[in-house]
Amino acid sequence: MGGNRMLIIAAAVIIILVVLLGGAYMFMKSSGSKKAAEASVTATPLSVTQIVVAVQDIQRGMTINVEKQDMVQLQDWPNDFLPIAYYTSLEEVDGKIARMEIPRGSPLFPDMLAGPGDMLSVGGSAAALFSYKDRVAYAIPMDKQGGVAWAIRPGDRVDVVAAIKLTPIDAKYQTAQDVQFLALPQGDLAQLSGTFGDFESLPNGQQAIVFPSGPKIPQLVVQLTVQNAIVWHVGAWKQESENAPTPAPTEAAAAGGLGGQEATPPPAPVQVTYGDVEPVTLLVSREDVLVLKYLEEMGADLDLVLRPAGYTAPVIQTQPVWLRYVLDKYQLPTEPSDLPVALATVRSQPLELTPATPPAQEQAK
Repeated sequence: MGGNRMLIIAAAVIIILVVLLGGAYMFMKSSGSKKAAEASVTATPLSVTQIVVAVQDIQRGMTINVEKQDMVQLQDWPNDFLPIAYYTSLEEVDGKIARMEIPRGSPLFPDMLAGPGDMLSVGGSAAALFSYKDRVAYAIPMDKQGGVAWAIRPGDRVDVVAAIKLTPIDAKYQTAQDVQFLALPQGDLAQLSGTFGDFESLPNGQQAIVFPSGPKIPQLVVQLTVQNAIVWHVGAWKQESENAPTPAPTEAAAAGGLGGQEATPPPAPVQVTYGDVEPVTLLVSREDVLVLKYLEEMGADLDLVLRPAGYTAPVIQTQPVWLRYVLDKYQLPTEPSDLPVALATVRSQPLELTPATPPAQEQAK
């Protein structure tokens, strides 16, 4: 009986302790929740701005492509730690080229990127900031007609047409060979042997010698050569300067992309004018560089033909066009006319282009 009483007392003590401990735990929990709620109410919300941040390491020369979500993204950045200049939309950086190595997690600054017409660079030439690893830049002189009346712009795709003058030569002597018949004296012809030419017999049986005499009329051949070249720049590249001012930000960046600074209005567009002959920098394969160099050295007349936008496929190799091709295709006569009349004017006067007067000169007048 005494043992049962002790068990009952022990059980009662345990129940009391459990109740007391549970009450204390609930009291402490409610007190902590109340303090946390009060702290959350009184905490100041963090002020942030969405800016463009690199989410992977971007190598120098890479083109920014916003369609690749693993390249750049908009991320919240505390306003207290905003850089001086930054981008607030992905459209501002789309298509630009990295001037330097951009580490992952770094905001993108205007000085880090370059556009097609931007001459400033960091750590190298701005002309080398293209992402076509299988191409190289090569400049060729071009006139207004060959440059499609200067309608070409950086990024256009063009083909190169070459007009080549070929002169027939003697395969043996590798010299220009004209035909001239000279009556030779009767007798031994051994004294005329050597590098004088070739001996032939005239229809009347008289011996004749064929040798170079006077200039030879060259044959003109026109053919499509280098295809799908990329126009990288038109005109001479400007001299780069490390101390040149930073280019003004775009209009979108000026509106909200300069941390606390006044928005700089975008510069007025400048009309670019070209002379009659300008260098055109093309992006071509290394094999095409050799072709263009050879065509230049041999004196070929080069013209550019503009491709439709977005068309990059190679075309079927065309037939070379020369005099025989034109005569056969368009059925032109190969013998002179025997008509009793002739044209009064053989040819009309060629058209002459009058250069436009610059607006500044017109106002001065």
